[in-house]
Amino acid sequence: MNRVVKNGVVLAVALLAAGVAQARNDEYQRLLDRFNAVATDPRLADHAQGAMDRARQSLAALKEARRGDRDAWAYVTERRIDAAQAVAEAELLETRRAQLQRENDKLQVAVAKRDAEQARAELERERLQAQIRAEEADAARRDAEVARAEGEQAQQAAQAARAEADQAKRMAAAQAKAAALARKEAELEAAVNGKPAKPAAKAAKTPAKTVKKKPAGH
Repeated sequence: MNRVVKNGVVLAVALLAAGVAQARNDEYQRLLDRFNAVATDPRLADHAQGAMDRARQSLAALKEARRGDRDAWAYVTERRIDAAQAVAEAELLETRRAQLQRENDKLQVAVAKRDAEQARAELERERLQAQIRAEEADAARRDAEVARAEGEQAQQAAQAARAEADQAKRMAAAQAKAAALARKEAELEAAVNGKPAKPAAKAAKTPAKTVKKKPAGH
């Protein structure tokens, strides 16, 4: 092999080695960039710390791996980065779900408090309405009792007036009877003495009492 050919082969080998090395570096850099994108995402940075550490360890192993192990470590590293991202996103969703649940719980408590306050207010209104109805019923009963008492007083006054009227009638009848007996007695005495009978003095009539009706309610 002449020197020119030999130098060409050496150069080709060197270029191939350089290309392989560059490809390895490019693969490492690609995975490193992917990892940094997940690790520096402000939404995911505080999640999946264990998975992030495993992906970071795989990157370090990939960087130091021998040629025969690099493909395996590249595969493992990419899968661990995928896992770290998935776990971080799942934890983020769980954190948001828990936050929404807390907000929902607070809302439910607020609604329950509002409903309880409305129920207490409604109960108080019903209590006041019941109290008003009870007071109105008491007032109606008192009015009915007063009206009944006035009716009884009016009935008693009417009965007293009728009793007085009956008594006045009896007195007038008794006076008429006394006057008739006096006339009869005078006629008999005149007949016995042979003298004409003098007109019997009329019995003084006692005027019947005028019954004044008492006003109802007194």
